[in-house]
Amino acid sequence: MSDSPPRFVDWLAAELAARGTRFAFGVPGGGTTLDLLMALHAAGIRSVITAREDAAAIMAGVAGRLANAPGVAFTTKGPGLASATNGIASALLDRMPVLTVAENFDRDELAYLTHQVFDQAGFAAGLFDGTPGTDATVVGADRTAVSAALDAMMRTPMGPALLLGEPSDMTAPVGEGAAPSGSLPVPPGADLDRAAALLARAHRPVIVAGLEATTPEAAAGIRRLAEALGTPVLVTYMAKGVVPDDHPLFAGIFTGGAIEQACVASADLIVLAGLDPVELIRKPWPYAAPVLDLSAVAYAPHYVTPTVRVLGPVAAATGALADEAQPTDWTEEEIAGHLERFRTGMSMPTDGGLSAGVVVDAAIAAFVDRPRLTVDAGAHMFSACAFWPCAEPLDLLISNGLASMGFAVPAAIAAALHDPARGALAMTGDGGLLMCLGELKTAAALGANLTVIVFNDAALSLIDIKRQQRQMPDLGLSWPAPDFAAIAGGFGFETWTARSEREMRQACSAAARSVGPRLIDARIDPAGYPDQLRSLRG
Repeated sequence: MSDSPPRFVDWLAAELAARGTRFAFGVPGGGTTLDLLMALHAAGIRSVITAREDAAAIMAGVAGRLANAPGVAFTTKGPGLASATNGIASALLDRMPVLTVAENFDRDELAYLTHQVFDQAGFAAGLFDGTPGTDATVVGADRTAVSAALDAMMRTPMGPALLLGEPSDMTAPVGEGAAPSGSLPVPPGADLDRAAALLARAHRPVIVAGLEATTPEAAAGIRRLAEALGTPVLVTYMAKGVVPDDHPLFAGIFTGGAIEQACVASADLIVLAGLDPVELIRKPWPYAAPVLDLSAVAYAPHYVTPTVRVLGPVAAATGALADEAQPTDWTEEEIAGHLERFRTGMSMPTDGGLSAGVVVDAAIAAFVDRPRLTVDAGAHMFSACAFWPCAEPLDLLISNGLASMGFAVPAAIAAALHDPARGALAMTGDGGLLMCLGELKTAAALGANLTVIVFNDAALSLIDIKRQQRQMPDLGLSWPAPDFAAIAGGFGFETWTARSEREMRQACSAAARSVGPRLIDARIDPAGYPDQLRSLRG
């Protein structure tokens, strides 16, 4: 056995493995990424070759989020890093821990080279520096800097870092790396006292749980507080499952829109429990009630200035407040009425066509073991997020900070790798699937236990609704419907096409009994989307 110190890539791989990283995703170049792949293999980290780099960064983020460990993506220099940008932006705004390791140019060759050359560090820094409240950074092949970046990406809000090392530095010997460090702060006692006093004066508080609350500890604290108060809880899309859908205090989804206003406007105190404002839609805060903000970070800008803010782990704050909480004036019947109002508003009447609501209902009925659901941006997401039953945080994964299309399929691949027995179910629109169609190759190569349901209405329906609202002429937002079943079949997927409720239920039933990569091409009637969107957002 050699006594020589490890190379930087060897140290990096060992450090990532020690922190819990299990997978790395990307498209390698012919330089130091090959050295990285060898080092990752030696450290027990599985490398997955993807079709695109942006999808790789999304997979890395989801893998990291589910494992509570750094996610890893790798790219070649130039076009590889440029292609990864949307995935890195997703990690930034969807708060996912991703270290992207990109190849770099030799210092000497930049004296004459322009081929594929752009300011890669400046490119990423422009993305990171323009996003307030994050620790995203660009680092070189320096173990101290990389260790600090890995620590930072796991703090709230989680986020990305870019490693751009000189080729010679990536394979140079290094000493021992720094150990993972840092413990979470405890909320200040004075702030907790003010929060407890504010809560004690409230007769009808309502809790809004956000993506900071998507840890088991935070979710448990919020449930304890809600149950002590007997108060309704609304959750953001990314916080689905923080309070289970079948819990008597669950009152629906909070987006910053219209559908939750009847519930929230009747409150005399709004408790934001881990609410990251990155999730809310582009509308001003409509409520006059005082706000108690329980958050690890004082986000700025924010939609509202809280009456009291408690900075620190949500689990600690909610747990402490639950110890002193007393029952409020809410009744379970009132809360159930708000939930029923939400579900009625999100329901879609049909005229015999196959609606998104019917597709989601068929999937719920068939997939009784509840694979982890991933959802793409698009009109179909309203039914998927509203009705898919969640029992725990991260039962549902969605890009709701960046709100990127092309998220659901890469996310489902990472989720299926994380928990093969449970598997994953991706709900995506046809536009979103077209953006990441090559990842069907990735799923097939892995034999991933996932089902893709594509809501195929041959249009960018959500955008087309907005066009119609503005009374604009046809702008080419629709196209001939692709045969996704035939396309996926070419990759080796088991496939079905559904044009009616009966065919959809049959397809879901068959897919739920199968294993490996499956796809259902659901030919959707989009007629119900405008009313649903109006109910949700106003």
